[in-house]
Amino acid sequence: MIEGILLNDFIRDKKVGAVVSTSGNVTKKMMSKIDFNEAKILVEYGPGTGIITKQLLAFMREDAVLFVFETNENFVDMLCKINDKRLIIINSDAEDAQVILKNRYKLEKVDHIISSIPFTFINETKRKSIIYKTFSLLNEKGKFITYQYSLLIHNLIKKQFSETSLKFALINLPPVFIFEAIK
Repeated sequence: MIEGILLNDFIRDKKVGAVVSTSGNVTKKMMSKIDFNEAKILVEYGPGTGIITKQLLAFMREDAVLFVFETNENFVDMLCKINDKRLIIINSDAEDAQVILKNRYKLEKVDHIISSIPFTFINETKRKSIIYKTFSLLNEKGKFITYQYSLLIHNLIKKQFSETSLKFALINLPPVFIFEAIK
């Protein structure tokens, strides 16, 4: 059922970057990069159907908060079915996260930003803007974790962040690169 929804949205919505859901292997590798004992404020860009969102919530502290930014209405509807008071769903673009969090929620900084947005489908100016704003939104030593199907943003992340690492995950369809960037 979810794969059919993803395919339909992939065809209709140019911001949807995957035809199939993220594998458990990729999700596990992304979760391993987060210290859930310390993380109190997390942000997720492009949660889609909520595969990673649900994992984040499963590991998060009871007093932590997860803000998710999703532009696709079908995915927002699916996310609204997740019953967790720590989840705040925002129907807006990742590029607007910093302004929305500051103006609406009085948040200047966050601990981690996890992203599934397809940077490959985004023009260069917007890619740079999102990466810069992500860096600015993170606390000192905050982490940006994303997976991508190409190395397109690798140099951009390396220029912005002080520490970066890259892993290749073969067990996903298609295989992905997992980026971890520390402010």
